[in-house]
Amino acid sequence: MHRQARSRRRHRPVHFFESRLLAVRILPLILSLPLACAAPFAFAAHPLQTEDTGTQGFANVEIENGFSRASSDGTTLTTYQPQVSVGLATTIDAIVQPSYVWQHFPGDSASGLGDTNIDAKWRFWGSDPWSFAIRAGVLTATSQHELGMPRGDHSEHALLVATWDDTPTTVHANIGVTYVPRAPASPARRVLGHVSAAVMQTINEHLILTVDGELDQDPSTRRTAWPGSLLVGAIWTARPGLDLDIGYQRSIDATAVTQTWLAGLTYRFSL
Repeated sequence: MHRQARSRRRHRPVHFFESRLLAVRILPLILSLPLACAAPFAFAAHPLQTEDTGTQGFANVEIENGFSRASSDGTTLTTYQPQVSVGLATTIDAIVQPSYVWQHFPGDSASGLGDTNIDAKWRFWGSDPWSFAIRAGVLTATSQHELGMPRGDHSEHALLVATWDDTPTTVHANIGVTYVPRAPASPARRVLGHVSAAVMQTINEHLILTVDGELDQDPSTRRTAWPGSLLVGAIWTARPGLDLDIGYQRSIDATAVTQTWLAGLTYRFSL
């Protein structure tokens, strides 16, 4: 019988969905910081971007506070993206993930609410060491100052998630799509693909080291390459139900090199 995995940010994300946060309205920033909002579509155990199959369990709650700061060619993008996951059943979570964005260009800046993910996750199969899940939902236009989608728009997304768990090593893999209802520029894709994989290595009862790689389809039809990123991080369990984490991410095959620092604090409790 598959044991119930403990969800951390089962969140993903990070950065896949989060990387679409500004894609609809401000394409120039996305092209200069193609992976800056990592966040996911980061839905996995923060600071990872790859989602896992873990769920909270009935009447359990996880509150994750995720921060990221990305920089490229003098432009910085800082994002605070908390996530609240509530266990509706042993294998089903309801998830709400708002965001707040600080955007700084040379000589200009803006800040305000970003868009909000409203998701559900269902772990539909498990037999040790394997388990599979689906996470799907909508990105809703809640942003201010054009820091997201135009009012009234929404974007659907879905992830197929696989986890292989054989302590002390755990591997996660994702395949996902995002539908963008309004093209940010012409020519542009409206359906964007995503693939990612992550390895988590448990060192002891307090420390987990992580490595995560992802590829996201470029919104522009002029580019056939899929920009990607590589991330390394660590998760420290201060006490049961309380995790601290830090990570560093660097873009791969992007129009501009982007470096991102991530940090988070995750708290879990029962209702």
